[in-house]
Amino acid sequence: MPIFFTFSDESGKYKKERTDKFISKNPYYCRSAILLEAQDWIKLRDKFFRLKKDFLFIKPQQEVKWSYIWSLFKHHQKAEKIPQNKPYYSLRNFSLDKLVEFIRRILQLLNECQSCRITLTVTFNDRQKTEPLEMKEITKLHMIHVLDIAEKEMRKIHESLCVFFLNREEPSVERCLKEAFSEIYYEVFPQKYSHIKDSLNFEYFPQSFGSQLADYYAGVFNGCCRLYPQSMDLFRYQIWPKIIKKKNEALGYGITEIPKNPKNRACLKEIIDNIFAVKEKDCRISLDAKLK
Repeated sequence: MPIFFTFSDESGKYKKERTDKFISKNPYYCRSAILLEAQDWIKLRDKFFRLKKDFLFIKPQQEVKWSYIWSLFKHHQKAEKIPQNKPYYSLRNFSLDKLVEFIRRILQLLNECQSCRITLTVTFNDRQKTEPLEMKEITKLHMIHVLDIAEKEMRKIHESLCVFFLNREEPSVERCLKEAFSEIYYEVFPQKYSHIKDSLNFEYFPQSFGSQLADYYAGVFNGCCRLYPQSMDLFRYQIWPKIIKKKNEALGYGITEIPKNPKNRACLKEIIDNIFAVKEKDCRISLDAKLK
């Protein structure tokens, strides 16, 4: 029986009632989901830890989150000293370009992995685009889409089974994830999702290679929605080839807006079109050079 793992994480925040300040800081709430066959997960995990050791010269348990790079960038922009109480303090002496290159090499490993498939979902926090739904309802809609795609992918492989893993979140968000999954379970499991294990598994981020991967995909996608050059470059060359597509179409399938509606679908299409309209030389802008 082929066993697959799906790892999911978020980037950005969502609230039912959203102030202008909140929207300015969090224009998008993104989620990623990475589907990997268990045997490939083992191989990639070893390569991931080896790259940490050989490229960054750090221990496997040391965290390198996508958000840490941008936090460091902001400190450097303001010529600030990195506070010792920040989780990214241990990365203070690294070149920002080297950290981005580390992420690129990790994503390239996934790009070269045959079983790897990616799903990305986004909620527009603009009040004109997304009505004030409860966090649990938004979470449920993201989750249903990912479960639907994973089930369809599993049905292509005889007697396959997929196990879902999520990064541990702050208590309120994690509670929403659990409640949303519980509602889905009682509404449609197991008849609709016969190829998916009927429970969620929450992981401790520093010990989970898969959760760290999901963090990179969600973070890069959020950056793409903001049209950040480094994110667009990674998306075009390392991520896009692994996006799940239906009849060669990713929009509305491997990449979709949540909740689904024509207006927001058009906005998402414009973002994707802009990513591919930018020339390669315009995307690969050194973060370190921008600070000079």
